[in-house]
Amino acid sequence: MSAPRFDIYRFIHKGLRAYLAETLLQVGRVDFEVYADLHRTMAELDGLLDFCESHLHHENTFIHPAMQAAVPGSADSMDAHHREHMTLIWELRELADRARACEPGAREGVLAALYRKLALFVADNLAHMDEEESRNNALLWRHYSDAQIIGIHDRLVASIPPEENAVAMQWMLTAFNPSERHRLLDSVRQEAPRPVLDGLLALARGVLPAPDWQKLQLAMGV
Repeated sequence: MSAPRFDIYRFIHKGLRAYLAETLLQVGRVDFEVYADLHRTMAELDGLLDFCESHLHHENTFIHPAMQAAVPGSADSMDAHHREHMTLIWELRELADRARACEPGAREGVLAALYRKLALFVADNLAHMDEEESRNNALLWRHYSDAQIIGIHDRLVASIPPEENAVAMQWMLTAFNPSERHRLLDSVRQEAPRPVLDGLLALARGVLPAPDWQKLQLAMGV
């Protein structure tokens, strides 16, 4: 049985699915009569949309050119879908701004429209990520070695600002199973300076439920 190929999408998409789902829940249950709650939830939505916009940019910059170099035209539909996502992001930002600015009596209706639009955005992202993980991966695996794909991945990750990387790590750690968390942090222990590992362990301790944190402590021997 051959070893599994390197999946450039697996970890970040797992974190993004969790981020999308949690934000949809938050928008759906916001107390629109309390402006502080509304403001906090819209700020969380802003953060998600910023992250999604950056995620599209990273894929457009690093993954799609590799696909096009291997098979010209192979990323055209992905590029078009990303442009559609950018339009949806703009529409969601506009609705969030309306929710913040409208009179209290109009908030419920605006937030209902925002919730439905966000649900469609989440659904479209879930389907799109599945297509990337199936079709795009298949193309990359046909034309590139794992070492080459890891090189693309590492260049992409190196381009991410620290603040954005911290958000990605938070959601990946939240979404991962115990084995995935251990593999991620063990690779950091082997490849990065100790302060980087300590920072990720502190992040994990802050975001994980106590049983999951205890499993990670045991696996890492910390």
